[in-house]
Amino acid sequence: MTILFTLLFIAAVVGIFKPYVSNSKRWHFGLAAFVAFVLIGVSAPKTGDTQASTTDAAETVGSAGADGTAQEASAAETKPAEKNRGRWTYDEDVDQMRGDSSYYAMLDGTNTLDLDFPYGEQEGRLIIRQSPKFGFDILVGVESGQILCNSYSNSYLNVKFDDGPIKRYTCNDASDGTSNMVFIEGARGFLAELKKSEQMIVEAEFFHNGVQQLTFDTTNLQWDH
Repeated sequence: MTILFTLLFIAAVVGIFKPYVSNSKRWHFGLAAFVAFVLIGVSAPKTGDTQASTTDAAETVGSAGADGTAQEASAAETKPAEKNRGRWTYDEDVDQMRGDSSYYAMLDGTNTLDLDFPYGEQEGRLIIRQSPKFGFDILVGVESGQILCNSYSNSYLNVKFDDGPIKRYTCNDASDGTSNMVFIEGARGFLAELKKSEQMIVEAEFFHNGVQQLTFDTTNLQWDH
């Protein structure tokens, strides 16, 4: 409609300078031009309304996207494979040199330790590894800290599975010098106990923090490697 009024305005302006309708005066065309100009202003879309409409549309799309993401996340959480694994997470990577895969099962602890600076609050961590290069290992520790357990001092960990007796496991530190994770001696026997258990408590000595206990929910371990 705005285009039509614009064309009428142009035609009226032309008539002001050279009347082209018989018995018409220039002031007739001037009046027509004025009316057409007013109608153009009334019918033109308002910028604010356009912006508001665009904003509303964007908010609607954003809302729909958020709902879709939430539903997708909910669906992912209820996958049967994930539900059966409890707190365990699993990973695999390929050793390009040997053409074989390494497999991992990882578990975070259910309690936290308050270690001295600079480590602060830490959760326990348990890793099962089957590697074409290193073989089968089980490691236990924290993300950041120092466990006093090494091969030259006859160190050990106290471990309790469910309501069973406390067992002592010799442990070794990593060859690269890191001290936050240690290797369990007798890993295959340790794995057998893990598969049967629902809870595990590991007692270890930490540098400048004494003996601390790490608890794990070990339910539903799936490991066939």
